[in-house]
Amino acid sequence: MDLQKYDLSANADFTVFEFTSTGKNGTIHKAIKYTQTLNANVFNLGFGDIIFSDDTTTEIDDTSLSNNGDLNSVIATVMHSAYIFTEKYPDAYILFGSSDTAKLRLYRMFLSHNLAAISKTFLVFGAMHNEQGQLVNVPFSAAEDIIGYFGRRK
Repeated sequence: MDLQKYDLSANADFTVFEFTSTGKNGTIHKAIKYTQTLNANVFNLGFGDIIFSDDTTTEIDDTSLSNNGDLNSVIATVMHSAYIFTEKYPDAYILFGSSDTAKLRLYRMFLSHNLAAISKTFLVFGAMHNEQGQLVNVPFSAAEDIIGYFGRRK
């Protein structure tokens, strides 16, 4: 995947990454956070504009739409953080999605367009609830509307 991406800085355990988006609305400070779920091998990927950050805490707004004109660079930067994160945590499953259907559609379009390059390093799955209400992975399909995605390093 040969897309322009922003420079990242990471915390000591590589679970929080920060970068600066530069575009038509100026510079916007963003963060990517990998948060362990109840399943020790599953980490939720959240990213958005930084609301607050100090030496120990980074708070993000993952509902805002910056519309800075650099969507491909932002998503490529998030993908790059996933490469770095899974070098440190090779058994981790990364879960990402959105309650915003427009964002979820953008993720699906990006994955579909870049699947060949992403699949060199990652297995990509859809995320759905099973009959018991548990979140499970299903084969990735560019045609299906689902609630999110799982990624795992090969």
